[in-house]
Amino acid sequence: MYVTFVQIGLIVAVILAVLPQAKALTETLSTLTSVQGISEQSIKIMFKVFGVLTVGGVVSGICRDNGENAIADVVEIAVKVISVSCALPVFTAVITLATSFFNR
Repeated sequence: MYVTFVQIGLIVAVILAVLPQAKALTETLSTLTSVQGISEQSIKIMFKVFGVLTVGGVVSGICRDNGENAIADVVEIAVKVISVSCALPVFTAVITLATSFFNR
């Protein structure tokens, strides 16, 4: 019982320790968007998918540690579906770019 609370506490501590590096990463990515012409929406989508995958992995790991393998599997499937649905605008843009490139 207490193991789950300790795990969640450690996860929060690690996230708080990593936040300063995440700020530097976002600043670097924002300069990349202005220099390379990458859309800011694509960067937001990338962070959203990364967040969903990270949280889903942590939740799945906690479920497995508590012996709930079936729930962990369902969480992993749900995370994959959510990630693909979040990334659909990027897939659409890539397909549109590829078709316009090959139709020339």
